[in-house]
Amino acid sequence: MLAVSSYPDDIETIVAYIPASRMRGRFPYLALAAMLCALSVSASAQPQAMQSASGPATGLADSAALRATVFGTPPEDMAPLPETVPLSEINIALPWARPVPDVFWFDRRLRVWFSAQDKPAPLAIVISGTGSDGNTKSLSTLRGALYGAGYHVLTMPSPTFPGFIVSASSTGVAGDLAQDSHDLYAAMQQIVAHLPSRSQITDIDVLGYSLGGANAAVVKSIDATEGKLKIHRVVMINPPVSLFASIGRLDKLFALSIGPGDAGVERLYQKLYAQLANLYRSSNAIEIDQNFLLGAAAKVLKTDAEFSAAIALTFRIALVNVFFAGDLYAGTGVVVDPKRPPKVGDSLAETARILRRKPFSEYFDKVFAPYYLKYRPGSTRQSLIADNRLDIIGDALRSNPDYYAQTNSDDLILDPSELAWLQKTLGQRIAIYDHGGHLGNLGDRQQISDMLTMLSGRWREAAK
Repeated sequence: MLAVSSYPDDIETIVAYIPASRMRGRFPYLALAAMLCALSVSASAQPQAMQSASGPATGLADSAALRATVFGTPPEDMAPLPETVPLSEINIALPWARPVPDVFWFDRRLRVWFSAQDKPAPLAIVISGTGSDGNTKSLSTLRGALYGAGYHVLTMPSPTFPGFIVSASSTGVAGDLAQDSHDLYAAMQQIVAHLPSRSQITDIDVLGYSLGGANAAVVKSIDATEGKLKIHRVVMINPPVSLFASIGRLDKLFALSIGPGDAGVERLYQKLYAQLANLYRSSNAIEIDQNFLLGAAAKVLKTDAEFSAAIALTFRIALVNVFFAGDLYAGTGVVVDPKRPPKVGDSLAETARILRRKPFSEYFDKVFAPYYLKYRPGSTRQSLIADNRLDIIGDALRSNPDYYAQTNSDDLILDPSELAWLQKTLGQRIAIYDHGGHLGNLGDRQQISDMLTMLSGRWREAAK
């Protein structure tokens, strides 16, 4: 086991300590390398001070929003959850899956998690946020609340999560709201059809948090046309309105709080190293998601500038995997030579170092847009951006009483005009909380109570 008091010489050292069973469902090295490759610095190097300003680094969010995003819901404010929730891992091979490059050999099957009631019950399908697995801390909280309320619960990864991109994406180029949601909808049909026959399903609702919230809403709109699942209600938790605008704000947060090059990331990692190592050692699986890094940040970072940097970094890490997979599947050659793709056992540490410096705009310009412009006749760069807004299902959101949302007035992925659009579009079917940043009140008593009330169809009476 690694000692937390010293830095390993390089990223290969830390990866060597990861048992194969703990690498299942992950790109080999890549997300871990993106998070930990700063550990290649000398053990004798003294960390330089992070930006010392006490206020936000960018003006994109106030201090309360940043801290809520990092610290999450205080334990004393959490909704009561069941002490135990049964949980089964399901691995399923999907018939439309693309040929799997050798380097992704361990992600040939989609992994989801199912919690079954012992009697007929409605099924709640919950979609994870950007770049996250189907078994995150946030999903565990929502799973407990839903199971305790009498639901069967199926939790799924984000379509931007590596395991989904490899096993379930029909393109390999993630980030398109409509295409990713079609892939989710197709995967849901396969999974529901293969659930144990003893788990009788009386109804189906879909939820999602962050990007997963937008995906959930589009999935319901697809089902309204195709009718394969008969999805009843949807709850979007802290959804974006414009995917690309939200990511642009986070890229700005990264540039202003961390800066160009590697120096800022190195300094932040040095501050977080001991906590990251401890979280890794105490975990049964390597969960490279928002909670992993922010859990460390909450223990050692102090200033709003540091919190800004940590938040920005969590989203950049998610982009690393999306960029890597998209570049490989699309054959665009930005960081992966399509004629010489990486093989099993090849080091990806340097690739991770390169990718963590690249903003979403470069992914859009060099991978996403070239791919979709080629395969969508008549598309333009402007139409690709417009197609990644919730406006694409605006009529359904306005007219269908079974769409609901929860968000915060200080959510840093929304600007005032987007928050106003959600409020105007959904009317009484949205709960807007005064405080919470991005997902910083997930699991709060009020948030959980409102979510369950929305799913029950009693929200309008409760809102009055």
